[in-house]
Amino acid sequence: MLNRRTLLTTAGATVALATPLAGLAQGRKDAIVIGMALEPPGLDPTAGAAAAIAEVVQYNILETLTKINADGSVTPLLAESWEVSPDLKTYTFKLRRGVKFQNGEPFNAATVKFSFDRAGSDKSTNKDKRTFANLSTQATDDYT
Repeated sequence: MLNRRTLLTTAGATVALATPLAGLAQGRKDAIVIGMALEPPGLDPTAGAAAAIAEVVQYNILETLTKINADGSVTPLLAESWEVSPDLKTYTFKLRRGVKFQNGEPFNAATVKFSFDRAGSDKSTNKDKRTFANLSTQATDDYT
């Protein structure tokens, strides 16, 4: 049976041993490591305004058309390429072929259109609903 003295001694020894190890977890001097304890209310990032949803599912479970990198550059993911009209109002995405959802359904332009339209619909609870509601989407073929 543990008595108070044993418990305090053990706790003190544990802290003393762990303290030097905390410095090892820091890594480079020009970086900061942040631990986030998040529990999203669901896994649909368009279903609510909770930032925890995107923090957990974005790039871990879901994949997007493009990815904005830490340096601000944009790289393709589900979109192989894209063109922007001269007036900067029309974006045409060429989609990656051969991609399937976890249930085996194909990824195509119709699913992208559905996702954008859903995020801007009257029933949407997406935090960026106004932005999506102002978009007009069109699938010109299965991969555009």
